[in-house]
Amino acid sequence: MTKRILVVEDDTSIRELLVELLESEGYSVSSAINGLEGLKYLQTQGNPDLILIDLMMPVMDGYSFRTEQLKNSNWASIPTVVMSAEANAKEKMKNFNITAFLSKPVELDTILKTVARFS
Repeated sequence: MTKRILVVEDDTSIRELLVELLESEGYSVSSAINGLEGLKYLQTQGNPDLILIDLMMPVMDGYSFRTEQLKNSNWASIPTVVMSAEANAKEKMKNFNITAFLSKPVELDTILKTVARFS
């Protein structure tokens, strides 16, 4: 069965690159431009096998998304990989029970290895 991945990233070029990269590896990929759109995806499309999310986004950032995700018992267990260029982001995410943290810019190889490990 094809693994489903949700990419939540506001930067169009990064989002499109991630979708293309992951689809080329055989994953079924959906994307959202901010945390609010990501939550709407979870409400309407069900649980993906993995969420790949940026932290700094307009409308709803990754911190708020993860807070809402953890409040819902159906969503809390979805493996969630956070990507960010923000200083201290890894430290700030300590209490958010994330699966993995990737510092931007991220090597494509690192993304693929991380996704394969947790999806």
